[in-house]
Amino acid sequence: MLTRHWFAAAILTAAPVTPLIAECIPTPHRTTGTHYAPVTEHKTNVSKGVIVQGRVLAWPDCTPVAKARIAHWQAGEDGRYVDRLRAYLFTDENGRYQFETEWPDMRTPHIHFIVTNSGYQTLETQWVGSERTQRIEFDMVLEPVNSSE
Repeated sequence: MLTRHWFAAAILTAAPVTPLIAECIPTPHRTTGTHYAPVTEHKTNVSKGVIVQGRVLAWPDCTPVAKARIAHWQAGEDGRYVDRLRAYLFTDENGRYQFETEWPDMRTPHIHFIVTNSGYQTLETQWVGSERTQRIEFDMVLEPVNSSE
């Protein structure tokens, strides 16, 4: 059985937990950063070495969000932002996504995300890590457009 990591605070944690409705909180928004540029290329893999995967879920009950558009960009192994590491992809019918990239070699390793889907607020956030890894699990929870929070 696979263990899921929940990143409700949009940061990497090491403690696996079982997803419960009480833990289904919207992913916090984080800045797009100074290196943002429109992401126009649709592709699944942008480089080699790190698998990034997770789910896009809907608040308040963590139901999967199918066909959510996930734009992502990052710096590469050399610490520079480059266009080849910018792309977008879509979640499957179970809200899952996966792409392969390289390690974002920066003082604070991170990957930027913008997630959109009709009926939900746009989410601009980041995965933030600490130690080099070959697999990143990052679930994101969207808020409905009519959410009062």
